[in-house]
Amino acid sequence: MNIVRNLILALSVLLCINLAAPAINAQNSPGNIQQQPQTLELETLLATGEHMFGKKSYDEALTIALRASALNPEDYRPYVLAGRTYMRMMKMKSASEAFANAIRLQPKAKELYLLKASADGGRHALDEAVAACRKALEIDPNYAEAYARMGSVLHWKKERMSEAVAAYEAALKINPGYFSAYESLGQLALTADDEKRAEELFRKAMATDPAHMSGRFALGRMLVKRGRLPEARELWEGRTSDNESISPKFVDLLTRAENLKHATEALAQRPNDPDALLNMGLAVMAGESWVFDGRQKRAIVYFKKVLELRPKDKQAQYNIVKGWIEVAFMFRNEEKTVDDELKKLKKLDERLAKEMEHYRKTYIGGLRGTPVDVNQ
Repeated sequence: MNIVRNLILALSVLLCINLAAPAINAQNSPGNIQQQPQTLELETLLATGEHMFGKKSYDEALTIALRASALNPEDYRPYVLAGRTYMRMMKMKSASEAFANAIRLQPKAKELYLLKASADGGRHALDEAVAACRKALEIDPNYAEAYARMGSVLHWKKERMSEAVAAYEAALKINPGYFSAYESLGQLALTADDEKRAEELFRKAMATDPAHMSGRFALGRMLVKRGRLPEARELWEGRTSDNESISPKFVDLLTRAENLKHATEALAQRPNDPDALLNMGLAVMAGESWVFDGRQKRAIVYFKKVLELRPKDKQAQYNIVKGWIEVAFMFRNEEKTVDDELKKLKKLDERLAKEMEHYRKTYIGGLRGTPVDVNQ
């Protein structure tokens, strides 16, 4: 759960970069930011740095930002570019320091404090993040975004949930049309197991959002979990965008739940039908490679029943092999089981057996990797 929470936090931090960055650039500087003397060389460097940033060439973008800073140490913009780049590289301490330098040069620029708050939140320095938000509010007491950012950095800290709620509510008091704050409050209500309140907030987010997307997929996920599939399908069909940063996507969860429901109903009507058993096994086994919940072993039970009724069913044996390959990725003692089941598949269909041999070599499951050190 900590890994998942950290991944969500990282996505939230990266979203904050995208939200804040457009307000701070050479062509559209906020009113509280004093314009710096511009030279062709500096402007060319900054434009090139932004281009590299947009191409995700972060090492190049950072090198350019540092060159630009050396060219004019009194210009805040190279520090902003460096800070945003460090955040993309998940080097949150360096990002925070870069934004602090930008603030030193432009202490009245409220937007800069929110960038620093995002970096501090990303390295779990929550008190510093909240302090940065409060500095922004000293400049502009009606800065709804500062309250919302405060809520976002506290969002995943269970013991500070009440502070997060208060921050989002303060943002909405200033700007009742701040639809993303309704969705965030809905997520906190879900965390507190208040599904009724969560649904109200998600629907409020949708109603307030001109595109009617905020809260839509979050509500849809909740409805899928509760088996309210027709309502969830209606939400999907009423979308105005397919964009979703969370994985697995809402539509995938919905489709799997619908397939499982249909397969369960069909099997109840035809309990000894090999096709119904095969479809049930496929519906049970569907899921993410990083989730280990025993679904493969549950599905294999149905595939074996297919073979009892139809001994030469290639698809049933194929999926038995596939299921054991996925299990063996985490439980290496099952490798012999994979070998045995592959031999059975090869007798039925050599082409399918070769396909599963390739799958065995290339399958990657589970959340494996080196933890990111954000204090860089």
